[in-house]
Amino acid sequence: MIKNYLKIAVRNLLRFKTYTVINLAGMVMGLSIGVLILIFVMDELSFDKFHVKGDNIYRVVTQMEEQSMDRNGWAVGHKLRTEFPEVEAVVYTRNAYALQVYHDGKKYDENIHFASEEFFRFFSFEMIQGSPENALDAPYSAVITESVRNRYFDAENVVGKTLTIGDSIDFIVTGVVADVPSQSHIQFDILLSFATYEKLTPNFTYSGGWGNINVRNYVLLKEGANFAALSAKARNIYMDNVGEWLQKMGMILYVKLEPLKDVYLISEAPNGFGPKGAISQVYLVAAIAIFVILLACTNFVNLTTARAVYRAKEVGLRKVVGSSRSLVFWQFISESFILTVIAFLLAMLIADMALPFFNSLMSKSYDFSDFFNITNLLCMLGLVLAVSVLSGYYPAWVMSGYRPAQVLKGKLQTGRKGVRLRRMLVVFQFVVSAGLVLGTLIVLRQLDYMQDQDLGFNKEQVLIVDATQVSSAGIYETFKHAVRSNAFVEQVTYTNALPGRPGWSGQVAFPEGFEEGENVVTEYMSVDEDYIATLGLELVAGRNFSKDSKADFDEGVIINETAVKEMRWETPDKAIGKRITSPSGYPEGIVIGVVKDYHGLGLQTKISPKVMDYNPDASRYFAIHFNTGSTSDVVSDIKNSWSNHFPDSNFEYFFLDQEFDKQYRYEQRLMKVLIIFAVLTIVIAGIGLLGLISFMIISKTKEIGVRKVLGAGVWNIAGMLSKEFLVLVITANFIAIPLIWYTGNYWLEGFAYRMTLQPDIFIITFSITLGMTFITVSYKTIKAAMLNPVETLRNE
Repeated sequence: MIKNYLKIAVRNLLRFKTYTVINLAGMVMGLSIGVLILIFVMDELSFDKFHVKGDNIYRVVTQMEEQSMDRNGWAVGHKLRTEFPEVEAVVYTRNAYALQVYHDGKKYDENIHFASEEFFRFFSFEMIQGSPENALDAPYSAVITESVRNRYFDAENVVGKTLTIGDSIDFIVTGVVADVPSQSHIQFDILLSFATYEKLTPNFTYSGGWGNINVRNYVLLKEGANFAALSAKARNIYMDNVGEWLQKMGMILYVKLEPLKDVYLISEAPNGFGPKGAISQVYLVAAIAIFVILLACTNFVNLTTARAVYRAKEVGLRKVVGSSRSLVFWQFISESFILTVIAFLLAMLIADMALPFFNSLMSKSYDFSDFFNITNLLCMLGLVLAVSVLSGYYPAWVMSGYRPAQVLKGKLQTGRKGVRLRRMLVVFQFVVSAGLVLGTLIVLRQLDYMQDQDLGFNKEQVLIVDATQVSSAGIYETFKHAVRSNAFVEQVTYTNALPGRPGWSGQVAFPEGFEEGENVVTEYMSVDEDYIATLGLELVAGRNFSKDSKADFDEGVIINETAVKEMRWETPDKAIGKRITSPSGYPEGIVIGVVKDYHGLGLQTKISPKVMDYNPDASRYFAIHFNTGSTSDVVSDIKNSWSNHFPDSNFEYFFLDQEFDKQYRYEQRLMKVLIIFAVLTIVIAGIGLLGLISFMIISKTKEIGVRKVLGAGVWNIAGMLSKEFLVLVITANFIAIPLIWYTGNYWLEGFAYRMTLQPDIFIITFSITLGMTFITVSYKTIKAAMLNPVETLRNE
């Protein structure tokens, strides 16, 4: 029987080729999007699921007011380890930004972290050489990945070999792990034992350093531990131990424990250990993919019911010779299934071809093999079955219910209920299409708004050289002088902070005139006397730094206008001469100048108080403003100067405008995603219109003939047939526009600086959807209106 179903299904699909191709096109588009989004969603949801003890591992986060940090004070982990019996063990980790691998006379950047001895007892990274139990126990021990081993060693077994890190520190390789899975929020190339950090740090202690919030902790809970009770007790670790001191500084800090499975997608804290996702992005792309698939299924329903009159006699004959309604029903479901399978196979080919673009769009690195792991295969099978049922159930149920006596006499009636449903489906399609078009326009306008705003600084033709890994003390002035000798270079500065790359954020400052317990949280910036000129900042009060002034070097600071307001000094002029102190010593000094506010971050973020300190020794970037000369020549000349001054360090550079615009990557990605989906939904909705107009023309064939006989013209008939569809699309716009207006305003509230929704974007959306409808419907209606009435009325 199944063989017979399949044979008849294939025969019918081949018989109505145009119908099959149109249906197939919609299905292929829907399923290709569905497959790609399915891979993305399953990948995002699989992060950190491979750790055997993952259900009992929690990340420790420090919360300050509305800000969450993935780092903690040094004593927090110590307290958790020693005073909370529910905690089995605590891991300490810390970035080792300043360390490079020294190999064959060259320095190489690797992703290096310090990690305490418990690390591999917590996390299930595959150790292929060495022992996970003690690989990080001893000082000067290092665990490396396979890729690092292959880069620096010829031998396969490298345990016991030496790797030089920093200028001259030799580490013994005690383990090799398989390359870290991409589905891990923890990413590293080399792990150094925390015992090494203890040796390298004078007066090291775990029990102090409450205010040094720069270490990461993970805790492993004992089996059966009450997580809720532990979270409540751990919350006040800071305030219970150093609360009085914190309150004097005007700070309140809390501890939060986050389940490992929530770190990548759900946590509000950043992740300095690797990638960070967003559950909102997963929801968004999944929802849009579902809508696209539903639109493809809607097309199948419309097109299948539109062609139902051609299948009615077939159904009647089947029932006359003894077929039951259930057998006829499954016959039509089988056709839906075969069409879906064919569409799925074609969609897989398209998805494979689209992978490079999709990877670029979503910042991923999938390949074709990712489609075929067990989880994804099962999900794709479920997708095929779901689409088959969603698209085939209603037509199969309707057509299997035809009565033989009526259809064989040619008295097939199309009920109002079916027509009403099809109209509702078309409205649904255009609600989605109009919504995506409008959403795309809102994102595009906001992105243009952000990129066109006056940022308050010059970002064009500024080359940044990263000097993080070099020891520039005493030599930076020499390098600056060498760079300035280039005819195209206008200004050079040395700093730790750039627009798009903040300095030391979260630094507490006590401005003159504040009461005890009051403070201002600032961004500390170490700069030199050329910073303001290089970035084109504007002084609104006071003066710039002078390299000849010892007072400027010792005490002078320059602040921005926002800092003046936050420090309650009324005007920039009144801020000059005021003193700032800080518990950490940064920022600290006397205000000698005030710069006009500028955007150090994207327009998603409000301008924060900034304090510039004349402190080149704490800097790490050379910012070089050049004129309209050849960019490649400028880069080449500066690279030569770099090689002369820092022969052991790689020359790494970027351009300030490109780096700053990276802050809009999420919005740019969202815009591209919405454009793609908006185009697809418009196309699929157009196919849906063809389905419904075909059904209407078939049902009104004789009416068209009678109208022509009575003198109606082509445009009269075309207008009569088109009117209903234009009304449906107008209705869809009136539903979509208020929904997207509300959603768009809600999304825009996430930006500190945002555009105002203008009526023209609603008019554009309305015009696009209405224009596409008019073109699609006109083609079919004019063709129908030109039919010879002799042909349509010959049987009457």
